[in-house]
Amino acid sequence: MANEGLLQTVVPAVAAVSYFIAALRLVLFRRRGLRYKRHVSLLASALVGTFLCAGLEIIFFKPDISIFQSALALMFCVLTLRTRGNVATLTRVHHDLTAR
Repeated sequence: MANEGLLQTVVPAVAAVSYFIAALRLVLFRRRGLRYKRHVSLLASALVGTFLCAGLEIIFFKPDISIFQSALALMFCVLTLRTRGNVATLTRVHHDLTAR
């Protein structure tokens, strides 16, 4: 039963930290000559607000977080870090169906 108590504390902590890291990476994104797109900027702002609210909700209200919700938060964090906070890269769709 000790593992269950550990799981109930680690899983929400992983989710909250993942949300905060993803939000921080989005905030610290630098365009460095890339074009400004209003709709991408609005999406990035909405993502930052959503990630911060989700992390704060986990910390202050302590809802039951499943391991799958924590995995989803971790996936958002990894995708955000992999694209270096570039939301346009996250939303880009490649239509190239040729084999590489």
